[in-house]
Formats: sequence, structure tokens, C-alpha cells
Amino acid sequence: MKKILEPLAQTPGVRMALLVAHDGVPVVVQNASDKAPDGSPEASLAGETADSLAALAAGWLSELERSIGPLSWGSPRRVVLRAARGSIVMTHAPGALLLTIIDERVSPDEMRLPMEAAVARMERLLRPRQELEDVAAPVDHASSIHAALPAQALHNGSAQSRADTRS
Repeated sequence: MKKILEPLAQTPGVRMALLVAHDGVPVVVQNASDKAPDGSPEASLAGETADSLAALAAGWLSELERSIGPLSWGSPRRVVLRAARGSIVMTHAPGALLLTIIDERVSPDEMRLPMEAAVARMERLLRPRQELEDVAAPVDHASSIHAALPAQALHNGSAQSRADTRS
């Protein structure tokens, strides 16, 4: 997954790219300015920042979803928080949130294409695993046929057609 976020983290103006679980736990963190060796104060500070930022972003998105739920709107696909020193841009990824922190000189709209490309790379990476799970799962052909045929009621395991129900 680090290789998937690497091009996003190397995009000019991106300070940090994170893949965050929906409960706020950072899964992968790519720091554009993370050139300090492990164990240095700069590296530990970046780790602490990523942890708190991941929790903050997941909580914020959860609150947004809860707030707009009564309006029957779907979950927001892309969320932007602009501030004086930069912006946070979030988008949904397969089973997680993709989060970037960008400089104030970069427009959040400029991040749409690189973030969508990262999500597409994740989906391609996960697709073969999903296809293997689909192939390994046993298929119940009888239930799939009954589900596909139009029927009004089931009696003794057989579906009545519309012609059978008319008297």
C-alpha cells in the first residue's frame, strides 16, 4: 500500500498522504517531508501528528454523515477543510479513507485527479483478491434461479407464475 500512496505523497504541495481506517486508525502514512531517520524527534512528531489527524478526520467524517443522514443524502464522497496554513482533503477508498494534507498554495481541486488515481490503484490491487473469493464461494444455483424469476408467492419450494394465480 505504501507504493500506492507514494506518487500522491510526491505530488508538489502535498505534505502528507494517509490511508485511514473508518475507526480513525492510520493504516499507511506517507510523509512528503519525512526524510528524518527513524527514531529522530522529527519522525516521531510526524507519527504523532498522523495518529491524531487520522482520528480527527474519521471523527469529523462520522459527524458529517450523522448530520446529513436525516436529509437522506448519501455519505459525502469528498470532503475538504480549508485553513490558513493548508487544507485537508478526504475521499473514500476501498474500506478506508484517503486523506491528504496540502499547502495553502495548492487548490484542493488540484488533488481530485491524483487522489482518484490512488483510489483506482487500490481497487485494482484488491480486485484479484475479491475475484478469488467469489470463485471460491459455493454457488447455490437453485436459489439464484428462484431469485431471478418473477413470482408472487412460494408454495412447497416452487414459485407460482402470474398465470397460476389468476382464477
